Amino acid sequence: MRRGRARTLIFLLRFCRIGFRNLKIEEEKEMEKEKILQIVREEKKRLKLDRIFPVKEKLHTDILEQKYGPIHAVVLRHDNVKEMKRGAERIREARLVDEKDILRTYALTFLTYDKRNEEIANIDDEIRQGGLIGQTFRRHGYTINKNVIDVFIMPIPSWMKNDFQTEADEAEARLTEFYTKKEGVVPVIYGIVLEIDSPDFKDPANGINNVDVTQVNPLTGALQGVGVPADEIWERLDRAAETNEWDDLKARYEQAQKLSQPVVESLHEKIKKYLEMKSSG
Repeated sequence: MRRGRARTLIFLLRFCRIGFRNLKIEEEKEMEKEKILQIVREEKKRLKLDRIFPVKEKLHTDILEQKYGPIHAVVLRHDNVKEMKRGAERIREARLVDEKDILRTYALTFLTYDKRNEEIANIDDEIRQGGLIGQTFRRHGYTINKNVIDVFIMPIPSWMKNDFQTEADEAEARLTEFYTKKEGVVPVIYGIVLEIDSPDFKDPANGINNVDVTQVNPLTGALQGVGVPADEIWERLDRAAETNEWDDLKARYEQAQKLSQPVVESLHEKIKKYLEMKSSG
């Protein structure tokens, strides 16, 4: 009888020991699994930071600051639109730099807004004094949207390489129409912005990814030319964020793409000449 109880106790002890061992193994597996998941989460976060361009709400400077800390604009040129004739080329040129004065994004803006819009003109004055475009508009109660009209890899001049502190000869760039809007007011395009990102921020060796491609749309003027009103363009851009929202207007959208192509090509030529002028100067 006693012998039977002893065997039972031994069996139970062995069973418990095995159970505890298995439990410990399971806990270790869970910990290892969590470590792997954390690595995956960090990698996804890194890829999202590195590869996805914000087209609404979150600004480009917000994304830069996640990686580099505080970013501020060093304005190299900002034409006083109020003093210029309508139709004259109006330009803003700025370095978006970190606290070490390392260039993280070079921004060249062709200002397109109508100077008779007094509120926008006054906001532009603030930006001319050194404010970041998106942050200044947001402070005045405006919502921001960006219509991406091209994404491309481009060669960068030696002065820009030095400013980026990079050995790379190319960088990823994009052209966007910078939209601003207040409740009950027709959206305004402040300007067409070229942003050339540091190769450290967006590695040109990775090429143009699928998200970049799906963000590219025709110019607003081309869409309006095929019958899409400004408010509807804004609403579609607002919904799109990271995906395209034009499937139900496919024929008109494709027509607008064709109309946009020569305009975008002329913008490329204008940018090339401007950068060449800076290099020779």
